[in-house]
Amino acid sequence: MGRRRRTEPAPEPTEETTTTETTTTTTDGGGGGHDGGDGGGGGGGGMMGNGCYIYPVTALETAPLNTPDVVYNRGIYMNGNMVMDDGRNVTIWGFTDGGGMGGGDTGGMGGGGMGGGNVFPSPAMRVTEGQVVQTRLNVPMHMYHTIHHHGIEPEYRSDGVGHLSGDVNGGYTYQWRPAHAGTYFYHCHTNTVLHAEMGMYGALIVDPPEGPGTAFENGPTYDVEAVWAVDEIDSSWHTLGWTAGTCGGNVGLHDLNPDYFIITGVDGAQSALTAPGIAVDMNRGQRLLVRYICAGYLPQEIRFDGLDVEIIASDGRPLPNPVTTDKINAVSAERYDVIIEPTQSGTYTVEIDVKDWITGDVLGTARTRINVN
Repeated sequence: MGRRRRTEPAPEPTEETTTTETTTTTTDGGGGGHDGGDGGGGGGGGMMGNGCYIYPVTALETAPLNTPDVVYNRGIYMNGNMVMDDGRNVTIWGFTDGGGMGGGDTGGMGGGGMGGGNVFPSPAMRVTEGQVVQTRLNVPMHMYHTIHHHGIEPEYRSDGVGHLSGDVNGGYTYQWRPAHAGTYFYHCHTNTVLHAEMGMYGALIVDPPEGPGTAFENGPTYDVEAVWAVDEIDSSWHTLGWTAGTCGGNVGLHDLNPDYFIITGVDGAQSALTAPGIAVDMNRGQRLLVRYICAGYLPQEIRFDGLDVEIIASDGRPLPNPVTTDKINAVSAERYDVIIEPTQSGTYTVEIDVKDWITGDVLGTARTRINVN
């Protein structure tokens, strides 16, 4: 999920950021419980533990900052609990709206509640093209996380890739200025394979100067909007601690066997068919913009039940010539913006198959609906 692009020069600095001054590359802690993974804590909590290949931010590596137009404060939670359609509970981690542990999240992009006010996916960020944005991350206790704004091109010290711009324990401020309207997402880039699987991501939407209702500057307009972040869950991974596998031990992160398939934090077996914010209710004559994020690791194929869709943008960039189709194939971290303008009333069941990388076999399917009045 951390594909790198070229960086852009930083704006002229006007103030300094604050951060921790830890310089070791191995974290120390209080050991772990069962299945903790390298002492990372059992039961999916992972509050303490020993981790290798951690690269703490130092004061000399912090990015210069401007006065921001928009500020997002993000803390973390490590004890979320997602109830699946079959009644099982799966541990989820994520970011909170506000610093600290846990917190007062009140909404995401149609995601599920985690208890204690936390949501999954993490609360969305929504900004306007050209704004100076600061994301202020606060990581309490003895652990490390980052925020990488995927698809945005910041100065390298604000990129949030741990082994390049540092892992965060304490406070750190990322500064970025989106240059292109479109659909993006943000995620943790410490022990990325595990932390992204655990749910540490959220939607990031950049509006054009015209604001919501227009896909990009001088682009198509829309009346209804939905964010579909489609992901697979291997529940056996969700008992590991935050450092699992970082010291070279085989904790199974090479072997992904998903048993749940979700859309924007809701089980795609049944619940996503009717979940508000995911299932769409619209009228004939209206235009729907679907912001589709391939949030999992495995290939996906999304089918629209006979509806023709117009792909207008890919990975935050408008297509020079929109493509009309009835299905989309995507791989990890790809995003597509599509316009749907149904001409007939009815209920359309959208199906997203998650496939094996090698064989192409369908491992599972998530479903939601578009209801056209």
